[in-house]
Amino acid sequence: MEELIICVAPYPGEKQAEKLPTPVSLIDEVVRAHAAGASIAHLHVRDAQGLQTSDTSLFQRQVAKIHAACPVIIEGSTGGTPEHSLQERCAATTVAGIEMGSLNLGSINMHGGVYQNSMPDIRYYATQLKQRSIKPFLCVFDLSMFHNARRLEQEGLLEHPQVYNLVFGIPDTLPYSPKTLDIFGDQLPANAVWFLTRHHAPAWQGWRDALKRGGHVRVGFEDGPFLASGERARSNAQLVEEVVRGAEALGRKVVGPQRAREILGLVP
Repeated sequence: MEELIICVAPYPGEKQAEKLPTPVSLIDEVVRAHAAGASIAHLHVRDAQGLQTSDTSLFQRQVAKIHAACPVIIEGSTGGTPEHSLQERCAATTVAGIEMGSLNLGSINMHGGVYQNSMPDIRYYATQLKQRSIKPFLCVFDLSMFHNARRLEQEGLLEHPQVYNLVFGIPDTLPYSPKTLDIFGDQLPANAVWFLTRHHAPAWQGWRDALKRGGHVRVGFEDGPFLASGERARSNAQLVEEVVRGAEALGRKVVGPQRAREILGLVP
């Protein structure tokens, strides 16, 4: 059976109440999602109110508690907010235990504004990740971003296997279609590992195309909280469990963190 890695993005963003009416216990959500089948947790540095910050004191404690409870791979976000400096957006990568770091490969329209990632900024983030032996999780929203990835590789800032996150459906960005996924897939390096992320996809069916094409998937409250029934999931673990069941039906074997580390080429 072809192997499958599941990434969970457990926290529902800045407007938490719109996606989940009750507060989220980040540590519990990650640990439960790992038990359900997730091998990677995509986390932002947040304060006690859940807002993004460059203060890593709470984040450091959360990472330590998660690793004390389970061996999940933690991916730190370099997303940040518009008012954060380059250094502040890299705050997650300074915390012990971070093995992967998101690397957005260009600027896009998003939620009525512009999410800016200039090439010099992208190069800065890539350099910080390389210096800390953190694997870049290359986030692609349109085709031009594959070109930026090739530039980073030529400059010695990316190593194989490269890991990509193909993102669709965030408001004002490219919507999803199977044809578009295939076009993106044609741009991937031959030995790349790739994930599909869809904003508010129709539950686990939104990832069926990726599962059939050998890709991996990201689910979680950050992207969308609904199950195939249309009901709101009570936990991130429920979202992971639906993908696990669907994957088994399609002949994909869900792997744990240690095997995922081998597939992703993470530094031991």
